[in-house]
Amino acid sequence: MRLCYLFFFIALVGCTQKQPPLFSNNSVTVDTLIQKTPLKIPVSSQELNWSNLLALMESLHEIPYDQRSITLKNIKEEAIKLNTQAWPKDWDTKPIRARFNVFVTHVSIAADQRLGDDTIEEQSLVINKMKISWDIFANQIRGDNVLTDFNSTIGQPIQKTK
Repeated sequence: MRLCYLFFFIALVGCTQKQPPLFSNNSVTVDTLIQKTPLKIPVSSQELNWSNLLALMESLHEIPYDQRSITLKNIKEEAIKLNTQAWPKDWDTKPIRARFNVFVTHVSIAADQRLGDDTIEEQSLVINKMKISWDIFANQIRGDNVLTDFNSTIGQPIQKTK
């Protein structure tokens, strides 16, 4: 009888699978890599509503890594929607539209990313680049020519000459 219990216990232990942990430390690591600084808010306009786009971008550091791709795709859709809407005449200039197109490009790269081995770090770098691109665009709309902590990998904004 003891032998039957022993075989039953061995079979039970051998057939059970290891359960994955309920939480992942990856989301904590990524959250520290993604900038938590508030995004610059451009001048508001009746034609263009930035609030949805800003809310989605500011929530990225709170979303776990495995669910972040959905939010990035929503940000991309929102940016494309804003890009196709009619812009105020003051903003419908080549420098401002070009800067917004650079932002849309960075959003597209973040949303459609094909990550290598170090996916967490790569995703955080792409997201930070997207946020910096947004801040440069917001500075241009607000008329701020001084860019603090400028990252030359983003590219310099186009300045209008007189």
